[in-house]
Amino acid sequence: MPFFEHDGLRLQYFEAGEGPPVLLIHGWGGRARRQWHATVSDLRGSFRFYGLSLRGHGQSEEVDDPEYSLSELAADCDSLRLAVGVERWLVVGYSFGGIVALKYASLYPDRVTAVCAVSPMIVPLWLALVMRHLRWPVAYVLRLARALPPSLSGKMLHNVAKTRLRTLFHTVDLMKRWDPRTTGIPASVPAVMILGDEDRSAHGERALTAAPKMDVRMLEHTDHFPLWRQRERFVRELRDVLTTYSR
Repeated sequence: MPFFEHDGLRLQYFEAGEGPPVLLIHGWGGRARRQWHATVSDLRGSFRFYGLSLRGHGQSEEVDDPEYSLSELAADCDSLRLAVGVERWLVVGYSFGGIVALKYASLYPDRVTAVCAVSPMIVPLWLALVMRHLRWPVAYVLRLARALPPSLSGKMLHNVAKTRLRTLFHTVDLMKRWDPRTTGIPASVPAVMILGDEDRSAHGERALTAAPKMDVRMLEHTDHFPLWRQRERFVRELRDVLTTYSR
């Protein structure tokens, strides 16, 4: 997978497919290729995908003491756009990546054909408190999960644990501080949200205020993980979103 440089960091990305350009932004603790592999496999015949591994995720570098903002993560995304030579693209983000996608659309509206947030993560208070006040026990559990095989630690926890610990703690703070009401996506940018009606953790419906008008796609009997647990239905919905707004 190739790299580009921005703000003194080497950031990893992948590209695949043919068609209108689409930026994919992964969720908390994820990696671009692993998280979007199945989706890209199903849609690569119709779209050109660019998947960015955010700072501290995958093989992307991280600063020693993370203090960056969502705006800086959005700037990383736009630096990738320049690196691959895309003028405008559809932007799709999942969970934490959904927040980054909405922020990107607010800061770079002339570079966005449309923005789609999938299950955007409004971090629950209990998780923020755990990550803040029980940092060392959480770090111990994550290091243990990293050392164990996925069959013992659980595939999801194992994958999250491979992300840099300082990145995991900092990105939870970013989610906790994010206020969708101040995001300010202009009305000229089409905004779409894909939500699961059984998602009890993300509270993604609170992100509706990030744009003056939101095209909401609700997936029935779906929780926070539609990319895996409802793959076929999610791909159909995303295909419709990309086809509709790439025009």
